[in-house]
Parts: sequence; structure tokens; C-alpha cells
Amino acid sequence: MFKKSLSMFLVILLICTHYSTTVLANPQDESVEVGDSFGDWTLVWHDEFDGNELNEENWRIDTGNGFIDGNGEFIHGWGNEELQYYQEDNVSVEDGYLVLEAKEETVHYPDHGRETFHYTSGKVISDGGRFNKKYGRFEARMSLPKGQGFWPAFWMMPANDEYGAWAASGEIDIMENAGNSPNKIGGAIHYGGEWPNNTFTAKDYYFPEGRDITDFNVYAVEWEPGEIRWYVNDELYQTVNNWDTTGNGNPAKFTYPAPFDQEFHIILNLAIGGHYGGNPDETTEFPNKVLVDYVRVYDLTGREYREPVEPTFEGAPLPENAKEAVEGNYIYDTGFEQGFTEIRTDAEAETNWNRNYWNFLHLEQFNGSGSVSVDSIDDKPFAKVEIENGGNQSHSIQLIQDVTVTTGRWYKLSFDAKSTTNRPMNVKIGGGAERGWSAYSPNRDYELTDETQSYEMTFQMQQESDASARLEFNVGNNANPVWIGNVRLEEVEPVDPYNEDGPKTPLADGNHIYNGTFDLGRLDRLTYWDFLTDGAEANVSVQPEARELNVSISNGGSEKEAIQIKQRGIQLRERDEYQLTFEARAEEARDIDVAFVSEDGENVYVAETFSLSTTMEQHEMLVTMDAPTDIESQLVFMLGGNGNDVTIDNVRLVRLTDHHAGVSLEDAFPLKNGNFTHSLLHWTSHVQGEHEPGISEATFEITDGELVSTVTNAGWEPWHVMLEQSNLDLKEGNTYILEFDAKSSINREIEIAVENSSYERYFHTVIELTEEMSTYSFEIDMGTNDAVALKFLLGNSDADEHSFHFDNVKLEVKGEREKYFPLENGDFSKELEEWNPHVQGDHEPDVSEATFDVVDGELKASIINAGWEPWHVLIDQGNLNLRADNTYILTFDAKSSVDRDIEVVVENSSYHRYFHSAIELTDTMQTFSYEFEMDADDIGALKFLLGNTDIGEHEVYLDNVRLEVKGAREVLEEETVEGEEPTPPGNEEEDPDDSENDEDNELEERISQLEQLIDELTSKIEQLESHSDLLELEKRIQGLEEQLAELRKEYSHVEESFTLLEQELSDLKREMELLKEQYNNEEDKREENPSSDDSNQESGDNSDEVESPERDSKAENSQETTDKDEHILPDTATNQFNYLLIGLLFIVASGILLYFRKKRV
Repeated sequence: MFKKSLSMFLVILLICTHYSTTVLANPQDESVEVGDSFGDWTLVWHDEFDGNELNEENWRIDTGNGFIDGNGEFIHGWGNEELQYYQEDNVSVEDGYLVLEAKEETVHYPDHGRETFHYTSGKVISDGGRFNKKYGRFEARMSLPKGQGFWPAFWMMPANDEYGAWAASGEIDIMENAGNSPNKIGGAIHYGGEWPNNTFTAKDYYFPEGRDITDFNVYAVEWEPGEIRWYVNDELYQTVNNWDTTGNGNPAKFTYPAPFDQEFHIILNLAIGGHYGGNPDETTEFPNKVLVDYVRVYDLTGREYREPVEPTFEGAPLPENAKEAVEGNYIYDTGFEQGFTEIRTDAEAETNWNRNYWNFLHLEQFNGSGSVSVDSIDDKPFAKVEIENGGNQSHSIQLIQDVTVTTGRWYKLSFDAKSTTNRPMNVKIGGGAERGWSAYSPNRDYELTDETQSYEMTFQMQQESDASARLEFNVGNNANPVWIGNVRLEEVEPVDPYNEDGPKTPLADGNHIYNGTFDLGRLDRLTYWDFLTDGAEANVSVQPEARELNVSISNGGSEKEAIQIKQRGIQLRERDEYQLTFEARAEEARDIDVAFVSEDGENVYVAETFSLSTTMEQHEMLVTMDAPTDIESQLVFMLGGNGNDVTIDNVRLVRLTDHHAGVSLEDAFPLKNGNFTHSLLHWTSHVQGEHEPGISEATFEITDGELVSTVTNAGWEPWHVMLEQSNLDLKEGNTYILEFDAKSSINREIEIAVENSSYERYFHTVIELTEEMSTYSFEIDMGTNDAVALKFLLGNSDADEHSFHFDNVKLEVKGEREKYFPLENGDFSKELEEWNPHVQGDHEPDVSEATFDVVDGELKASIINAGWEPWHVLIDQGNLNLRADNTYILTFDAKSSVDRDIEVVVENSSYHRYFHSAIELTDTMQTFSYEFEMDADDIGALKFLLGNTDIGEHEVYLDNVRLEVKGAREVLEEETVEGEEPTPPGNEEEDPDDSENDEDNELEERISQLEQLIDELTSKIEQLESHSDLLELEKRIQGLEEQLAELRKEYSHVEESFTLLEQELSDLKREMELLKEQYNNEEDKREENPSSDDSNQESGDNSDEVESPERDSKAENSQETTDKDEHILPDTATNQFNYLLIGLLFIVASGILLYFRKKRV
């Protein structure tokens, strides 16, 4: 009763001194009970701390100096570098108060991060099922100690981490105080994501004159769905109704008002030291206490709780006294030419603060000490912060510049940084003391290394505009130096946080479905899902508590397709298997259909019917993707044709197989030089008339980058004129794309074949060419591993002289090109297809003006007004599927009609940049080349930012844009690039040895072609069974002789190499004559003893005809049998042929050896 009388006396005293307050709680001389109503609020739980013991049904005493995190690691100091060890002895109930007592004493507790502690204190918590509540009014009447290093708090934490570890699941600080500031307290919420990707909103309350924290004050929050209000003595001082939070691996934020839509418990504690107010000093008085008169919790009964409203933020105008951006950058003095204003104390911060340029803080109160200077890295200025004493907080040492951030606008902060070793650096943009140190951007820790790296963050300003926001580089609590440079803060286009219809990269847990639990995105919780009706009446909803998709059907229509729930952008890869799982129930037992279809809905990849019961049950569906890879397919639930409601939840799609993981770069692209960049390297032409005069006549040459074959006489067999590439290793189970561009000067047919050395065909077709260059595309499924040749058979026509053109020949594993060459139409041969011009002036008149055209095969951007932001004029190509751990090569040609800078970036839909460079263009077309690495799978866009210049009218030209995996093109074209250094644009110098190297390369190419010829002959040893095979061999040797003669003529500087080759070739021809003579003798014997088999006699003697290996392998069975019986070579001849092939191999090997020996000499 003494306490109650004293309280009444204080109230009377306050009235007498004209201090007005309206405290919601019951006057102190009256008792309260659960069920008592005060205005709109009704008491539902309380503790008045009467008696002499803590009520253990309400509270437990927390002990220790830290906690074990999710990785099993003990985090000492509660993650805040707090010094106290919480003990039971420091918690008591005396004279109607809860007492939390702080003591300066030395205690020893092993296994708590540190064994010895010099301070103890008290903490109570209502968790463990004692008391948790969602929404309501939470208040406590408390008296707090003042003094450096005290950190008392009345706060709340989630009963369960529904949205992830701290601070993704939230924290509500009803009151906290730094004991060295007894005239104010703070209130805050923490949210945003798991540490270190969290943020917070906070504000301080300042007591009126004559009062401070040592007085008994009532601290309260009123928490409703989507809004939290803070009070001191019933005086409202802060209202917050905008926040968000994201779980690790989620594609979007949790639906508002998460995380503050779950039950929380209450905590009361008195910390010592730590981040909030620093450590105790010699002025701090021990022991000292927090006194808690009561804790009371109310429910809102006088009206309904408010409905949450999705926070929206329209872009506000710049506030008064705002810093204007200079060339798009809100950071001034990026070269650190104005020096640094040094701040050591709070007093200096108030009087000496530099409003426009850099401030260097190394605060005495946090034991920070260091220096800052300007250093140069790669000829660019950096601020170098050297640290003498890192202090006890990350903000013990800070590099800060004031910036202006405006409500509703989007910003991107970027900078370069390094250290001498691995160390963290905390970065944020937030308010100062008057804003409660609120974070406007993510409060992010960046891991620095000993190499300069670029870092960035993109955020929307969701609080009141702040003309004096602080960009903070917090480098304390660590002794390693830091370099910071190239700092930019610029406005960017609003970020689409969802990109709902775009391709969806599988989530970290392997799920291909976004928001399958219906708790992400907008308030309707249906983000990423579409709801369609056609001839039906139905509604879709997700209740916040149940978080299940419910379709309420009043008229189901006549077809199942009449009601659809679908998600777009699902990635299905060819030949891979997937498992779809979902939970579902129905109002009454009924069927639904589930299907995966193409983006346009025309192709159904797989569909299945499921029977639902009235009980929630899990269903499974195995999906095998037999169609080509589709990264934008649709999952469709078809619920029509029935009037019973349907409920769906926990939708997951995971890939079970990975048939593409084992496809190496070499296996993906077996065919080389398909665009004839390296002349006829890897290609072989065959004109039968060169071996048998008069049969056919044709030439093959490269003209304007295309292969041109001029055919004077096509012969009478398809193979009489032929172009082929052999030794192509195709693998079992792969589907290959055969594609090429072709035309003919006359309309005529040609044959295309893919076959092995035994003429077993895996693909064959006849196509008709016209005078128009057309693209032909086919698919080949390989059922076995084999080495094959791709053959264009151009013979068998009685037409007069005509010509063929071929280009862009591809034979590759289906779906692999997109993996290695994600960008399309980089040469603008298809005009602006795949490219997206953007001119901001088309949406906001007078902001910018430009047009984009393709002129003479180059992109031409005609810029009249470039605007003031780089993105005010841009052209990009999006939906680029970029893979983690790949190094990408970006090259392009560019020029401008006037000298100017442009920016080139590769970034995702959230403006996270994987590559960024500013380049200077001149009126000369230059080639630019860069490399960058991907640290995650992502859908990116390549952007050329052409805005932000006051030059006036001018043109920018682009051409030959390539974005590809490093090394992919070299494999495709079999170039050798190891050890090459990139040549800066404009610095190309002619190599005096280029002509000699080109000559050497040409000789090696010719020798390579000879090798290919021998390889083919070797593979036909077992097929030497007929006279035609013998003639074919003779023709090949003749061809070898002709090529050798050409080599001798062209490369006279290696004369001695060819002398030996010619001698061996002469010996080889003598062996051939012996082989022919032996065959003729065997033939004479067969004529003297004719066979009794009539069919053999009827077959005729075709030994003089030069037969095609193509025709032999495809003749009718009866004729083929006859040929083999009549023209079988004797065993001795076969053996001699084997020796002959070995001789051919020795000829080529000797030639190569002699050539390189000569080259070394």
C-alpha cells in the first residue's frame, strides 16, 4: 500500500506542477484485474510484482552472456559485445517492484564464450509458453538507472522464428536507453532479413524539462496489424506502418505485415556495455537498478483491429536544403580533394560537422582511434583508413558523408573497397540522432579482401525524406586498414520486386515454384499466381491465418479449363525428370487436372488427373520433359467443370535428374568452324572429277564469310560433289541440333547426311534450295556413341553451271548454345530483334529524346536529348540465363559522333550488378573486351546506358556485341588462346612475324587435312571387300600425291621434308600396283571356273565402274550380296592393304616430324 500511496502522491504532485499526462492504466491506488476495460482496451494479462518472489508462471530468469546460433556457434555478448553475465541473484521482487540489479563484480563461468566476467546483471523473459501475444497494447511502468554503460530495455521477440533467424522474424523495442543520455529513450523495430541483411526503424523520445529516465514513466506500444505506435506516459511520439522482411532463399518478401503478424514474448533486462551506449567508465556508479512497477497487456475490444494496408511510396520532391546530384551522383568529392573533417567527440560532431564533404569519426567514447589519407590504386583516388585502435563497435571508426534521400525514390549505392586481409565493413544509409539512427537502406556487412572489389546495394527510401541522411562506412572493431573509393549514390528506375511472368531461377532449396506456400508478395498472397475463368464463376483468396489458396466456385462451367490457377516462367529442361508435389482438398470429392504447358499454352508437355477428397492430402506427379528445354513453361491447375470448392497448398517442383550436367563444352559443340571464319579448316571437299576426269567439276572457296561452291558439272551421283566435316564425336542420349543457312543460284535439291565410317546413317534428308538464303534446322537423337561425318551431297544434277552458298553451320547438343552464348543477334542482322530500346522521354515528356535504328548492319542511336540519368536513354537485352562460377567475355564495337562516355552494365531485375564499366567513345570504331565472373545463377540483362550528357544531338553506334562463356568460342572454332593478353582498344600493333606465323599455320592446317584423310582410310580397313574399294583407295592415294605436290610448291623452304615424303609415296604406289596385279590374277581364275550359281552369273561384271561408298552401303540386299561374292579381295591383298595404310600413316608422321624439326632449326 505504501507503493500505491506514493504513486498517488506523485500524480497529485505532477498536477500541481502543471505537468499534464494521460496514462491509460488504472490510477496507481486502485488494483486491476483481467477483464478491466480502459477506453477501447481490455486488460488480458499483467504482473504487478506484489509479494517477494518472481511469478515463475509469468517469467523465467535468463542467465549467461550469449547464445548458440543456428550453426552451433556460441555468440558471446549477445551479439552486441555486452559485458554482463546474467545471474539469478541479480533478479528479485522487493516492495512491489521487479528489481534488475547491475553489479561490478568478477565471476567465473566456463563454457560461455569467456570464462571471466567483471559485471553481472538481471534479465527476465516470458517465453517457453508462459506468455505470448500477437497485437495489443503492451506497457510497463519503470524507473531506469543513469550512467555511462547502462543499457536497460523493455522489448519483445517472436515466440517462434516463423520467418527466419534474427532479424527476419522481427524485434520490437518498446523502450531502450543509453544510460549516458538520461533525457531520452528510444523505440525501434528490427526487420528486413537475417543478419547481416537486416535493417531497423527507430526514433527517440525526449523528456520534458524536469523529468528523465530515473523517474517512473509508463512506456508502451500499441500494436495493430500493419501499424505500431510508441508512447511515453501516453504521449504518442512515433508511428510506423511500413516494413518488410525476406527469408533466405525466397524470391520475394513475406506478405505484409510480416514479420509483425505473429506472437511475441516480453523481455526486461539491464545490459552493461555494448553497441548502444558504449562501455562503463570511472564515472559509472555500481550497483544500480532497474525498477519495474508493473507490466500490463491489453487487447483491443472497443473497436476492430485495423486492416493492414500495403505500404506504397510515391516519389516525393527533394526536401528543402537538399544536396543536388552532380552528374547523377549524390556523393560530393569522390576524389577526396577537399580532405576530411576529423571528429573525436559528440560535441565536435555538433559544432564541426561538414555538411557537404567527408567526415572522419574515430570516437573516444567507443575507444576508436585512427587516421585517414588519400591513396592511389590503379591511378584512382581512394580514402585509406588506418586503424590504431578499432574500438569496441563497428561505428567506433567511421567515414561519413551527408546525402539526400527522398521518400519513394529508388537508389543504388556502389563503391570499391579493399583491405590487407579478409575483414568486414558495415555500410548503411540512415538518419542521425534526431532520427533515432534509423536505417533507410539495408544495414549490410560487406566482406573485404586484399583485392579491390566492387560492392553495391539498391533500396527504396520508405521513410520521411531526409536532406541530411548519413552514408556510413563503419570500419571499427577491427585493426586492419580499409581503402574506399569510386563511391556513387544515384537514383535508379523503380525495381519490379517480383517480375512475376519472367523466367524463374530455381530457388536455393531446389524448388522451381515461387510462393507455393502462399505467404509471399502482395497482401492477397497470390503473387506469382494467375487466376483465370472462362464461362465460370469463382473467386480465389488466401486467408492470412491459414495461408492456403482457396477457390470458391459458384459455377464451375462446362470444361475443366474454365477455371485455372497457373504460374508462368517455370524452367523445364529437355530430358530431365521432375517431381511435382502439392496438398489439396475439396468441398466434396472431385477431380482436378494438373498440366505443364508451353508459354503460349499451345503445347501440353504432361497432364494428369487427380482425385481430391475432403481431407488435405499430398499428391505427386512425375514430369518427364520430352520436349525441347522451355524456361518459360506454365504450371496449370484446372478446376472447372465442377462446383465444389478447392483448396491448394505447399506446391513444390524439384528436378530429379540432370542430364545436362555431364555435357562438356567439347561434347556440346562437336562441329568446328561452322561460320568459316578460318577458311576451310576442319572441312573437306570432294569432287570426283578430280580423280576421274569428266565425271564432275566444282570449286570451293570462301567469299564474304560464306562458303561458295561453284558447280560446273554435278555428276550423276550425290557424292560426286561433296562437302563434309568428319570425326565428329556424338554421344548416346544426346539430342543434336543440325542447323545451317543455304541457298542456290538455281532451285534444286541436295542431300544432307550424318553417317559413320561404315556409312550407317543417323540422319538423312533431301532439301530444296532456292535463290533466297534460308535457315534449315533439324534434330538428331543419338542412341549410341559414334564418330560421324556431316556431309552435304551436292552432286547428281544435270543443271548447267550453278553455285551454292553455306554459312552458320551448327551441329551441337540441343539447349547448350544458350548456356554458353546467352546473347542473341549481337550483329543486328535481325534488326532490333531481342533488343529493347528505352527512352525515358517516351514516358515522361522532355526528360530525354532518342531513336534507335539499324543502319548498314550497325545499331545507330540518334540522341537529341540524353537526359540527366544514364538510364534516360538505353538499349538492353534481357532474359540472359547466366550461370554461377562461369567467367563471361563481353566484347563489342562502339563509336560516337562526338567524344563521350557511356556506361555498360550486366545486372539483374533488382539492379544487382555483376559487371559495370564506364568507357570513352571516339568517332573511330573501337573494340572493347571485358571479363566478369558470376557468383550466382541469375537472369540478367546487358545494358548500354547512353544518357546523362549535355552534349546535344549526336549518334552512338554499336556492333558485334558478344556475351559468352570464356573459352566457348575457342572450343567452337578450335582456336588457341592460352596465355594471350587482351589488347586495349586502339593499341593494336602489327606483328612483324605475322606473315610467317600465318604461313606456318597454313602448313599445319594442310598437314591436319592429310591426317584426316589417313584417319578415314584407316577406319575402312575392314570394309575392303570389293573392287570398288580398291579403286577408291587408289583415288585417295592419287589425291594424297596431288596434295603433296601442292605442299612442295607452296612451302619450298622445307624442301628436304618433301623429298623423303615423295620417295615413300613412290614406294607406296609400287605396292598398290602389286595389289592390283594380284587382284587381276584372282579375277582370271574365277573366269576360268565360273560359279554354278545363276544369280552370280546374272549379276554382271561392274568392276570397271567407280562405285560410290554411299551407293554401296545403300544398294538393295540382292545386288549387295552379288557384289560381295564376285569382287571379294584375296586375303593376301587385304594384308597388303593393311600394310599400305600403315605406310600412309608413316608418311604423314614423318612429314610432321621433319617439318617441326626444320622449324626448330
